[in-house]
Amino acid sequence: MGVSYDLNALSGINAASTGLGVISNNLANAQSVGFKGGRAEFADLFSGSQNSAGSGVRVSAVTQNFSQGTINGTARDLDMAIDGEGFFVLEDQTGKYDNVYTRNGSFKLDKDGYLTSQEGNRVQGYTLNEALSTEAIPVFETTLGAIDLDALNREPRATDEMKFDINLDGQEGNNTDPTDANGLTNSLGTTANLQALIDPKNAGPYNGFPDFSTNKVIHDSLGGEHRMTTNFYKRDVVNIASDIGQNPDGTYITDGSYVSGSGTDVKYTSWIAQVTMEDYDAETGVWITSGHQADPVTGAVLLSGGNPVAGAIYELRFDTQGNLIDVRSPDNSLAATGRDDDNNPLPEANWSTSGSSSNMSFIIDEPLTGASDPLGSSDGTSVSVQINFKEMSQFSGSYNLRGVSQNGFKIGDLVGLSTGLDGTIEARYSNGRSIPVARLGVANFADKNAMEKLGGQTYAESFASGTVQLGSPQSNGFGSVRAGSLEYSNVDVAGELVNMIQTQRTYQASAQVLSTSQTLTQTILNL
Repeated sequence: MGVSYDLNALSGINAASTGLGVISNNLANAQSVGFKGGRAEFADLFSGSQNSAGSGVRVSAVTQNFSQGTINGTARDLDMAIDGEGFFVLEDQTGKYDNVYTRNGSFKLDKDGYLTSQEGNRVQGYTLNEALSTEAIPVFETTLGAIDLDALNREPRATDEMKFDINLDGQEGNNTDPTDANGLTNSLGTTANLQALIDPKNAGPYNGFPDFSTNKVIHDSLGGEHRMTTNFYKRDVVNIASDIGQNPDGTYITDGSYVSGSGTDVKYTSWIAQVTMEDYDAETGVWITSGHQADPVTGAVLLSGGNPVAGAIYELRFDTQGNLIDVRSPDNSLAATGRDDDNNPLPEANWSTSGSSSNMSFIIDEPLTGASDPLGSSDGTSVSVQINFKEMSQFSGSYNLRGVSQNGFKIGDLVGLSTGLDGTIEARYSNGRSIPVARLGVANFADKNAMEKLGGQTYAESFASGTVQLGSPQSNGFGSVRAGSLEYSNVDVAGELVNMIQTQRTYQASAQVLSTSQTLTQTILNL
């Protein structure tokens, strides 16, 4: 039977063996992505009287150091590192746990387009809420789900909204018809020229060139492309006569007429926006008019003298500060064509206020895509698009196209992605779209060392670790996401080698005690 120091020395050897095991594991994982180094912690064993020599040593815990590892760039889009607190959240494909957690951000796309770990566990995040999101402001779900980077572009979307953000040059002169004998004074603001612009087949054409023009491709229900062109014409600077009066809400009562340069109560600058739709004819290589104006309520095409009216007309009114007052459109189909039922010219078209936006409907002539419902309108035949001029301005100096956007798209394939510091994943598709599709979820625990270690740099929640704390990067104390980078092991190789030497000496010293004990025992046996 061994004496007490034999057992003490044996406990020292066992403890040192465990310590060497931890050190060797650290050194073996010095290049493992997301690995956190461990440390064996020792505690003495003591029992019996207070003058006892002690009962040896034990390994009280093997703890992990969750300090930040070195972040190195990889130039790979799907590599991500957390700079600061937090773990990536992964779905457990084995079904044993709801989720597992890791600092290893080496991700890939699986065959179904889901973002996963290299082992196939799907990365969890807050996916885009398409119903609440707009083109400018993404809204994400509040519960975690798998991130599917292909889902948003598997089906095309028909255009139903366009936004214009343009500055029109306030110093532009009135637009005139150069072929008109009175062109220098006979601007677009006069009845004849306005009718020529609205109804070119019967009253025109108006030969004046647009002061500014822009076009944008829109999409039908099959993703087919149609070019929508918007021409802007400077109409006139208008002073409303003071004897017209005001409505109870403070707006001015007008019959659509004005006296240029007279009156003192209200002054505004009038611009005409002409919107037309065209399709590309591959045989001739030119764009041809393919859309004709339709009633936005009934969907019926508007006719003038038996001919369909091409395009839609709006009046934009700007105040003396260059800000948009409102957008106006002809108040009925007769005013839109400038003619009555007998095809006789009407007085200058009356305009009705439609705020800063207006509904516009077109009938497409036999769309080349075969779409029977070009833009998903309720009547099944017409194109219904909400035109928003809210961001338009008219400051002097130059035309400035700050942006014209539309919310339709054709089907597309994923071609690349980028991830922001806040974990927002923006996907780029072959149809030209670049949209935020999800925001990464991150997690943390009150006691990280109490998490269940699963291997592969993954962990699971345990009772001792506390309930998982979920959030998104850069919020509630969570770190930032560094895209195109990986967090490598935080093992200090030099420090581990020093610890190995010290632990080796402890092992040798304990073994020497056993050797000494053997010598003493042999001496006793030789008596």
